[in-house]
Order: sequence, then structure tokens, then C-alpha cells
Amino acid sequence: MNTPSSPPQASPLNVDILCVGAGVASLSTALALLRCHKKTGGGKPPPRVVVLEKSRSIGNHVLSGAVIDPAAFEGLLNEEEIRRLPVEAHVTREAFRFLAGARVSLPIPWVPSMMRAHGFPIGSLSRITRYLAMLCEAEGAEIYCGFAVTEWLEDETGRIIGARTGPRGMNRSGQPKSNYAPSEEIRARAIVLGEGACGYLAERLIASHGMAACRPQTYALGVKELVEIPKNEARRGEILHTFGYPAATGDYGGGFVYHISATEVMVGYVYGLDYSRPETDIHALFRRYKAHPAIASHMAGGKVVAYGAKAIPEGGLFSVPNLVTDGALVVGDSGGLLDSLRIKGIHMAMQSGRLAGETLAAAWRAGDFGVARLAAYERALRDSPVWRQLQRVRNVRASFSKHMALGVAAVGCAWLTRGILPWWKVSMEPDPLTLRPARRGGASPFANLEVSLVSPDRLTDVFLSGTIHEEDQPCHLLILDREKCAECITRYGAPCQHFCPAEVYRLEEGQIRADFSNCVHCKTCQVKDPYANIRWTPPTGGDGPRYTRL
Repeated sequence: MNTPSSPPQASPLNVDILCVGAGVASLSTALALLRCHKKTGGGKPPPRVVVLEKSRSIGNHVLSGAVIDPAAFEGLLNEEEIRRLPVEAHVTREAFRFLAGARVSLPIPWVPSMMRAHGFPIGSLSRITRYLAMLCEAEGAEIYCGFAVTEWLEDETGRIIGARTGPRGMNRSGQPKSNYAPSEEIRARAIVLGEGACGYLAERLIASHGMAACRPQTYALGVKELVEIPKNEARRGEILHTFGYPAATGDYGGGFVYHISATEVMVGYVYGLDYSRPETDIHALFRRYKAHPAIASHMAGGKVVAYGAKAIPEGGLFSVPNLVTDGALVVGDSGGLLDSLRIKGIHMAMQSGRLAGETLAAAWRAGDFGVARLAAYERALRDSPVWRQLQRVRNVRASFSKHMALGVAAVGCAWLTRGILPWWKVSMEPDPLTLRPARRGGASPFANLEVSLVSPDRLTDVFLSGTIHEEDQPCHLLILDREKCAECITRYGAPCQHFCPAEVYRLEEGQIRADFSNCVHCKTCQVKDPYANIRWTPPTGGDGPRYTRL
């Protein structure tokens, strides 16, 4: 077994396939598996497919832009199902601009074809995830929310044979309360890890089973708001992408504006976590971004009504781990499958799920879930358009970490040579190691930002995320060594108080205090802490943000 002793458990639940996480990658796996079996099962009873989701409801922990590459739906949804997707707009106008300062905006006259999105659907990924879940349940999948899976199970040979959920009803001291419910053990012939970026099980499985890639994964933090604006039908379907201001020189950041309906606009900002200045505050940068005239004009007369944040795996092809081990498959963001140039991963997540589902259907027909059979998933992925896209932009993100000019050159080379150049693996320093010591003295560069209906402060945004945690439970954010924490405060000025987009960490009387109830589960603290001294663990099932419109 993967962890030490646990509280008493109920009898194990036996299933055929267990999917951990109910994002688009896991749901695509379940849907493809059951539909493929229906077509090719030859009269054999269908497998029992169970999906466990830690959030309170489907879609509550799902966050993305989202302008969706229609390649996501190929081989997975039929034309009628695509027409019925819960989106209110498709891209009608698109622009790309360089923000050269706090008030200057320059149009980019030419954009490579691989960056264009005309006709792509735009919408809320939370809603699309709920739609996929409905399709899965119609095919016979069982989906259960409010269950945080905290460990995998192994047999004596090291094969993955299932998973275990965390107990519920524990107080802050780790003792059972009156509503205590023990862990539940689920045995499966194969499990699928689709937990999203920095997946709790996937990260540990990759490390412990020798599955790591040749280059460490690098991440960005994406923050996003939904703004209700006065009705403007003419702007429905309009999108804008930007780079430049307010990113610091040498940092990798950019933003987007998507008019998803006549009365709703999504505004977001993405910032690479390989930045070097420990005082960098991405939420404050987001607010500066929204104040730029080129962005503010899209939100005129509006009000922010929803907020969210998440980590984005940007490392590219050289950071994709092995995706198969004996008894388990890794799909979507958990495997680092993202086009790091376009910052698009939904289509890759869904297509990786489809290929995983087809592999599992073949294994079910053959009655063989051995690692050799499951390895067909990774072979199919490497032969798919997903892998070709990853190959094309494999060095783009790493090149930007060297210099903006090198990054731009890498984009050009990727487009002109279809990824052949540069042919070598460009190195990239891991995110936690890029910080420089803090500068002493001087006012905060992010002080005195004006609060408004379209620029709420951080705690207001946390409220708008719907985040709720039971207060009387063990803290799920573990500071492992207080001495290292003190050293981090001295050397780096406690960067966790700046990089957290939910104001979880505060420096009080020379010590860091963690208010876990604010946590939006973005996991930035685990990624960026320079001492690797913060560990994110799953809180009680059902807790966390409650995204419904993002």
C-alpha cells in the first residue's frame, strides 16, 4: 500500500475501471471506453466504470479560458452532441496586441496560422464538463462527487490495483468527530489519473515509479474573472490575446479577453512561475492588466461576478512523463499535455482521454490489463495529432525563459520548420530555483491599487470563487520545516504571501500563518516555494472552490 496506517475502512468496492478526477480528460476516457465497448464488445457485458471527483459538484474545480480547439471532439462526440454543447458564442473576431506600457497598445499585424481560432467555440469549461458528465452517465458510467482520493493501492508486485479515499469528519487535531466516515477502498483492474495540473496522486506516482521526463515540468499561474457587462450583441464572439505589460522584463506573461456572450466577458492573465523577483504578485499584476485602456474598454460598465485560479503545465514535450505504469494511465494536464504556445490543453486532454478509453476497451475485450496491453495508450498518443503539436512547440516555452527575443525566434522556427528547429533540447531551470534574494527597503511596487467593481481585491475574489472549507479539519497545506520557513523569510521575504492568488499565507510577527480556508487549490505554493517546504494535500471531499460559470 502507498501510505501508512489509515482509520478503519468499509469493505472494498470492486469496479473494473476507476477514474480519479472528473475533469474533461477523465470523462472523455469513460465516455470513449463505454462507447467503444458498445461498438466492439461482441456481446460481452460492459465494464463497471466509476469516476470519483473531490469537488462538491461536477465542474466545481474546473477552470480554463476557454476557447476550445474543435479537435477536442474528434472521435468522441457526434455532430448533434457538438451542436448541443453549452456554449453561447464562437470566435467571430480575434486580435493579438502588444501592450508596450501602461497606456500603449500595438496591434500585431500578422499571427501564425497555428495561433488563429476563428470559428472555435468559446464558453465555460465548468458547463462543458457537466455536459460531458451527463453523456457519460447516459452510457452507464457512475460518477460520485465529494470523494478526495488520497492514495493508490499496490499488490506485492508493485502493480496498481485501486485507490483509497480520505476519511471525512476529522477535527483539526486529526481525531474523529460525530460525523466521521472512514476511508473507502476501491479495487479496480486499472485506474486513470486525470486530476489536472500537479495532480496529488499523479505527481507522487510519476516520482515513485520512475516515470519522470527528461526536463522538469514548469508551470504558469492563470487567474481569471467573469465580468457581467451591459448587453452588447456586436461583441459576442470577440477575443483578444496580449503580451507585454505588466509583465516584468524577462518574465513570461500574457492575458486574454473573451466575449462569451452578449453580457459576459472572461478576462484572464497567465504568468510563468519561473520568474525571479520574490515580490512578484500575480493577482496584483492581473489588476494592473485590467486597468490598461485596451482591456478596460471591454469591461466598461461591468462587474466581476466570478473568480478562479489554477496552475498550467507549460513545460512541453520534454516535460511529459511516461504516461503508463502497471495498472495505471495518466491523462490530460496531469501528464503535462498542453500546447505551450497557444496555452491550449482542453483538446489534448480530451483526445488523450479518448485514446486511453479505446485502449481500456481493447483490454476489457481481451481480458488483459497487463502493462504491455496498457502501453498501447502511449503508442497511440505518440502517433496522434496531440504529439505532433507537442513536437512542433517543444522548445518554445524554454526559449522564452532565456530571453524574449529567443522565444520569439523559437516561435518563428516552430512555425516555419514545423518544430524541426531548434533540434536540441533547450534547458530550463526548475520553477522553485529561479528566485533571487529579496531587495531590502522601499515601498511595495503593488501598493495603492484602486478597488472597483471590475478590480476587486484578493479576498473579494476569493469570495467570488465560492471557496468553502470546513474549518474544523486538519490543515491541508503543510509547512514541513519551520526552520526552512524562517530562512525563506530572511532570504526571500516570504514569497508565498505574494504568489498565492487567494491570500492564504500571511507574514505575522515574523512567522507565516496559513489560512487554508481561502485556498482555491491552484497549488502554486507547492510549485514555487524555493525550499520545497509546502505540501498541498487534499482537504475533506467536497471542499474548495465552487466554480459554476468558469
